[in-house]
Amino acid sequence: MTLLDTAIARYFSATNARNNQLAAECFDPDASVFDEGQQLTGLESIQHWLQQSQQKYQPLVQVLTAEHNYGEVWVKAKVSGLFQGSPIQLNYVFALQDGKISRLMIR
Repeated sequence: MTLLDTAIARYFSATNARNNQLAAECFDPDASVFDEGQQLTGLESIQHWLQQSQQKYQPLVQVLTAEHNYGEVWVKAKVSGLFQGSPIQLNYVFALQDGKISRLMIR
């Protein structure tokens, strides 16, 4: 696995362990997530998104590459789970603030 910032590494580890509480703790209270055409803001919305995603897809993420660009961390990952076309390659774009994830975009 590529060396990642602590919050990002913990997020992927918690997601793969299906520990939504630990995954949510990686986010800043005012964080935002953009996934599947939806913009979510705040920990309550993010916790709900994490729970729904786990139940629906049961994703397993394997980090392929990580790069620091323009103050963001761009991660390319192979994601497998309960969805058509599994596994697929997704791009995660993280912004960090004070050691927490402040923004995540999944494309």
